[in-house]
Amino acid sequence: MGAFKPVSGHCQCGAVRFRITKPAVRTYHCHCSMCRRCHGTLFATYALALRAGLVIESGADNLSTFSSSKGNDRRFCKTCGCQVFIDVASKPDLVWTMPGIMDGHPGHPPEMESHIYVDSKVDWYDIHGPLPQHVKGTLSPLKRRQAKRRPAAKAAASRPSRRPAAKRRAKRRR
Repeated sequence: MGAFKPVSGHCQCGAVRFRITKPAVRTYHCHCSMCRRCHGTLFATYALALRAGLVIESGADNLSTFSSSKGNDRRFCKTCGCQVFIDVASKPDLVWTMPGIMDGHPGHPPEMESHIYVDSKVDWYDIHGPLPQHVKGTLSPLKRRQAKRRPAAKAAASRPSRRPAAKRRAKRRR
């Protein structure tokens, strides 16, 4: 990744517009039930940015607050309902931003991206990829990796075909 360039973002309707002028320090993919319900997704992604680097360009008066838990205030657009930021009382120098509404990369170093609260994820979704997976928050132990799955091509080759041999040969000739 090259040098960080400030990144802009906005809510769905465009009433709230902001710019991040300093790179995010971390990015989390949170699988806790609260984040899943607030976003209506399998997990929520947050980029933690320095509050000093956040510039609300327009719509500050259009932000409303929902206190989802003690010390966690979710800021969203009054018009479209899009979640824009989270203010966490225990981390006053940081703001949790939503990278999905930004027009570019939030600037975090690759080694500072991870999954958190993976023990709370929905049971029918498997997390793939090399990112660290924390059982709870970032200070919790890492989840032990499952044995790697066989690549699809090898798995398909090792399974018997459901087609009779004559049909398989005919298909190969085409």
